[in-house]
Amino acid sequence: MKVFFRRIFRLALLLPWLIYLGVISVPVTLRRDKWAAIAGMAKMTKYWGSGLLRIFNIRLHVTGDIDGYDGGLVVSNHMGYVDVFVHAAVFGLRFAPKKEIRSWPVLGWYTSFIHPIWVDRSSRIKSQKTLEEFRETLEHKVPLIIYPEGTSTDGNTILPFKSSPFELAASGGFDIQPVLTVYRVPEGADTPCWFGDMELLPHLWHLVGIPYIDADVYILPKISAEGRSRKELAEATHEAIRAAHERIVLKKELPGHV
Repeated sequence: MKVFFRRIFRLALLLPWLIYLGVISVPVTLRRDKWAAIAGMAKMTKYWGSGLLRIFNIRLHVTGDIDGYDGGLVVSNHMGYVDVFVHAAVFGLRFAPKKEIRSWPVLGWYTSFIHPIWVDRSSRIKSQKTLEEFRETLEHKVPLIIYPEGTSTDGNTILPFKSSPFELAASGGFDIQPVLTVYRVPEGADTPCWFGDMELLPHLWHLVGIPYIDADVYILPKISAEGRSRKELAEATHEAIRAAHERIVLKKELPGHV
């Protein structure tokens, strides 16, 4: 019964929070200057993400030099939609979701509101347009995050990275900011990870019943794009995140939180 009321309470908070955010974001998202609107909404996601963390009782721990982040492409492992809340709260970002999300009820509309880059891989031309939007985003100093595993996982492994998203970093000379994200929950609790053939609404119902989630975000040393191909960048970034995952998750060498 306690879990049921926890779920109802959190869901009751969620809807008015999303409505409130939608209202206060209108003046930002409707700015005449495209990049002023995009940059403004990227900053707004930090406020948006922080509020969602409080509603879901996700306790954020950041390890590493977050103050040293001054732009560049943020790259992380991916475990589902909770990553979006967490990374928004840490960085304030522009996201690049798959285009299929655009047609989802409520979530698709809300995501459209924050000026994402819709990733469409249905043709070479559309993929090229996506990369060009990536490039312009970074040139305008708007933080951008990608999840190059191409899917979400249960957090127990780091899948190989697709190299195509690293093309813009290699050709444009944009540094890579690798990030390892780890979730910890009380023993016996449901997983916060959304992966495989899990359905969204049943997973959300379980998520709001978890007493708390510790979200550990590790800011790893930057990787320079200078002189590297997209494949070399993808491999170097994957190795940095994989090695940190092995040390922290598999060997459980958890450094102190800051």
